[in-house]
Amino acid sequence: MIVNLSDKDWQEQLPRLPGVYLFRDREGEVLYVGKAVNLRNRVRSYFKETGDSRFSVEFLRKLACSVECVVTANEKEAFLLENEYIKRYRPRYNIRLRDDKTYVSVRIRMSHPYPRLEVVRVRQRERQDLDRRDLYFGPYVSASAVRETLRFLLKMFPLRTCTDKVFANRVRPCLLYDVGKCCAPCVRPVPQEEYQRLVDSVARFLRGRYDEVRATLEQRMQEFAERLEFEKAALARDRLRALEETIERQHVVAHHGSDRDAIAIVSQAGRSLVVVVQHRDGVLSNTFEYYVRNYDQSDAEVLYQLLPRHYEMHRPIPPEILLNVEPSDQSLLEEWLRDLRGGAVQLRVPQRGEGARVIASATTNARVRLEARLKGERSEQEVLTELAERLGLPRVPQTIECADISNLMGTFAVGSIVRFEGLEPDKSKYRRYRIRTVMGANDFGMMREMLLRRFRPTSERAPERPDLFIVDGGKGQLAVARQVFEELGITDVMLAALAKSRRVRGGDTPAGAWTYADEEVDATVADEGGDEDWLDEEPEAVTPNQKRGRSEERIFLPERKNPVVFPPNSPALFLLQRIRDEAHRFAITYHKRLRSAENWRSILDEIPAIGERRKRALLRHFGSLAAIRAASLEELQEVPGITTAAARAVYEFFHPASEQSPQS
Repeated sequence: MIVNLSDKDWQEQLPRLPGVYLFRDREGEVLYVGKAVNLRNRVRSYFKETGDSRFSVEFLRKLACSVECVVTANEKEAFLLENEYIKRYRPRYNIRLRDDKTYVSVRIRMSHPYPRLEVVRVRQRERQDLDRRDLYFGPYVSASAVRETLRFLLKMFPLRTCTDKVFANRVRPCLLYDVGKCCAPCVRPVPQEEYQRLVDSVARFLRGRYDEVRATLEQRMQEFAERLEFEKAALARDRLRALEETIERQHVVAHHGSDRDAIAIVSQAGRSLVVVVQHRDGVLSNTFEYYVRNYDQSDAEVLYQLLPRHYEMHRPIPPEILLNVEPSDQSLLEEWLRDLRGGAVQLRVPQRGEGARVIASATTNARVRLEARLKGERSEQEVLTELAERLGLPRVPQTIECADISNLMGTFAVGSIVRFEGLEPDKSKYRRYRIRTVMGANDFGMMREMLLRRFRPTSERAPERPDLFIVDGGKGQLAVARQVFEELGITDVMLAALAKSRRVRGGDTPAGAWTYADEEVDATVADEGGDEDWLDEEPEAVTPNQKRGRSEERIFLPERKNPVVFPPNSPALFLLQRIRDEAHRFAITYHKRLRSAENWRSILDEIPAIGERRKRALLRHFGSLAAIRAASLEELQEVPGITTAAARAVYEFFHPASEQSPQS
């Protein structure tokens, strides 16, 4: 049931039963998901004057327009449903793990007869759509450490790493086979059973089951030696030696041979950092780190929301989990973990002994890493504050977008818009545009089309407006963006244009010789507000870069005649350059791809009756385009898959009516 919070009797409509509640805003977006033993009492507590004083609750009171209540049979069902809803809706004010696109995972493609090892970046919300047979390990914080581990793995277990397409088209082994890091199942008769043993060993290794891997290798080596297959025995011996060296380098014994996780959380300045130290068979096998915004929630509440997400991604679950803080609803968590593991699971906060020392070490690590993170965030705010001050912006921009156009004399025209959250790119919000309505070399028209498509009210991204929007170019591009914003009634987005540094005439260039050719404004833009006298502007001072024949990077702003010039080593300038360069890279990559696709187009693509399959059939049958052109109608009809109508279409395309003899 959905209760409108504007109704006078909305509190009376709430059930007094266990279940899950979802706060929604005016557009129906889920803001927060929670569970309760008594839904009415829990939801009412958010709106009491003496209730929760967290700032996130204040936002919920202002933004929430309705609350949806889902009644469950008991609190355990409410816990499971709450977890499912958080994964589905990813609410703004719930604790969310950092998006996995910034972390790497190791994937083994079990859907293939010869599975491959690969390093991937898979978002958490995408995992449910992937093949359930594939094995995932991670995500891991350090990509370089993962790739180093894989290099060792390939020495011990030479699985393939090539793509399925390369695997299917190989005719001879690659270099990895020559150096002993691939068994080359693409061209060699490798039994699937033997290959599967390698896959199982890799999976056990990545799960921290080193003793099992060692025992398997020792057994295989002994079997080969007994059968007098000494080359295979030597290979197993080398793999065993590589395994021993790898384990020796990272062998940190924590306790006596059992599986155990140590989880420590520390919080400061609205942020929480959770460190998960994973021990398998008494050996430190992995470490995970989660840095989240806690919305003023207690450490117990943060752990309650984070632990289910962590253990859904990282299995098997150990029988013992040590913590430095007891999570909320610990009994519910333990019951859920037991069901997931299929065995006993204990959550405990050790007070003395070896467990207390392990937790103390994890807590110290978490505190050091949190301080480093906060220091980095302070640096981020300093850069953004400098940017706002130098540009005279009314507020510090937290989200910045940049637009760029790429074309070749008006052909293959594309545009790109990239988005940065703070100092980091948010690639999920990148967009590229194929210019549709502008013909010829008209950068201003192309920029106008792209901005209209980006900010028009019907666009799906229209509500996601940035704090600062930058166009790559000068006053001409800025005038276009300003005109579009005025037409659409956009007043809450700050505008700027970033003009590239460029070479100018002469080493000691006189002021009158400066030209900004790429910023000339066409008549329509100049008539509608673009100043023309800026074309004759002189630099206020000659800088070292100008003495060497380079202009400075200039930022143009609305209602300001002269550009803003940053100091050469300004971090804010480096941020703007990075965003601009990223927009340029994204645009030029798309532009080059379109050009490359056009260059590889065949003349057969111009025949309406010929698709990709028939085109391949023709080329396979005749061997070349020249042979197809010279073929008769009867010969074309003999090609498998080519109908009489399709054969006639091909023949008439290469032999227009004016060239055909009366007999044909």
